Amino acid sequence: MTSRIAAALLLVVTLALGGCATNPVSGKSDVVMSSMSGERERVRKQHDEIVKVLGLYEDQAIQDYVNELGQRVARVSHLPGEEYRFYVIDDAGINAFTTGCCNVYVNRGLLINLNSEAELITVLGHEIGHITARHPARRQTRGLLASLGTVAATVLTGSNAVGQLANIGAAAWVQGYGRENEMEADRLGLEYAAKAGYEPEAMERTFEVFKAGERFERERARLEGREPQIYHGIFSSHPTPDARVIQAAKGAANVTSAPVGGWIVNHDEYLRHIDGMAYGSSKAQGIVRDNRFYHADLGITMAFPRGWTVENERTRLLAYTPNKDAILQVIADARPEKQGPREFLLEKLRGNSLVGGEAITANGNEGYSVLTRTGSPLDNGAGPVRWTVIYLGKSAYVVAGASRASANGRPEADGLITSVAQTLRALKPSEFPLAEPYRLKIVKATDKTQLESYVKDMPEDKYQLETLELINGLYPKKSVTPGQLFKIVQ
Repeated sequence: MTSRIAAALLLVVTLALGGCATNPVSGKSDVVMSSMSGERERVRKQHDEIVKVLGLYEDQAIQDYVNELGQRVARVSHLPGEEYRFYVIDDAGINAFTTGCCNVYVNRGLLINLNSEAELITVLGHEIGHITARHPARRQTRGLLASLGTVAATVLTGSNAVGQLANIGAAAWVQGYGRENEMEADRLGLEYAAKAGYEPEAMERTFEVFKAGERFERERARLEGREPQIYHGIFSSHPTPDARVIQAAKGAANVTSAPVGGWIVNHDEYLRHIDGMAYGSSKAQGIVRDNRFYHADLGITMAFPRGWTVENERTRLLAYTPNKDAILQVIADARPEKQGPREFLLEKLRGNSLVGGEAITANGNEGYSVLTRTGSPLDNGAGPVRWTVIYLGKSAYVVAGASRASANGRPEADGLITSVAQTLRALKPSEFPLAEPYRLKIVKATDKTQLESYVKDMPEDKYQLETLELINGLYPKKSVTPGQLFKIVQ
């Protein structure tokens, strides 16, 4: 199960002090906290955790395509002899990050929002620039990924630590390296793009992807009377590189004018490669349609109240009210062979003060429900939590729910939380098509094409046109031109 808003892993880094090392970019000695060999080993171990928690997108053709483009840039970098690996993370968030030499990760959601190879090349070059300038090593990989695995385990124990999660359910994001380092990575990314023959000006369009999304979020937040949820990943904290910066990068690449044949952009080729990519949640994560969750591999479905936000993360489902005064979490665990629902749940909650346990059924499946006196993530762990486990197939589904207010030792929304848990059931044969993800489709515009004609298929409950404009780089209110390939969602 996985984000819309991020999913992720706390990378607790233990580094051996390596003293001074030569910076490949500057040629000067840098004080870093790990040798290159130490950095490689750390990155290898972190990769296993990233794959476990975030997951890779299950499309080998896309993985191979992004890796091929990444290798083109890596070969012209300051560390061409290193073994680089480029991965597509199965996450709908717009992000890319590196943990150091020499792994680079690109979210599926970023690929959906870019519109040419040249744009992607500048992103990959930016991340390679962090590696070659040794930014992760120089700051001991201060970039932070919020750990969904840790969060889920903490909730399951009823720990008060959950109350410290102010942005519970937020999507994975990597904190920047600071303005100076980010701008250095921009410069290096532009230089590497130019050396590889790609149009360095594409970075301006890449920046506009993020800036347009930020403008849209601010406007949407204003209309909805809430604080905007501003993206804090790559390119978010510094200005778009101007013509002087781009020209300087060309000079560093010894390419002051367009190469013979012109700069590579490859707009159409890029769109053809991402044709059919999952939009929103992928099949491996499960699909939310009209506040009902469908998962083909698990063979289950579950309903949530209308108006609730349902965040589909790789390791859990989170659902909450518009005011976030009630929240519910669903986690799948292995069903023990010789343990009933009561024994299973009581063992999970061992050490907590329990109240009022009772056996329940959900669509013919056995389960058990109990309250803990504390553990709510909405009030620093002081409030009660409703716990329910339901056995279905080979899995034990653990549902935890809490609300900001409580009465008589129960969450105020206790009845609603229990009723939601009891909607869990097996998928009917006719429902399996509903577990298929929405997908991108690439079409060609004619002189009569209008984006408004395609908004009905967008899965968003509102702002469908604006979202379609954003993924095509046309926000706000720009039109496609005849003959242009563009993205729709089906």
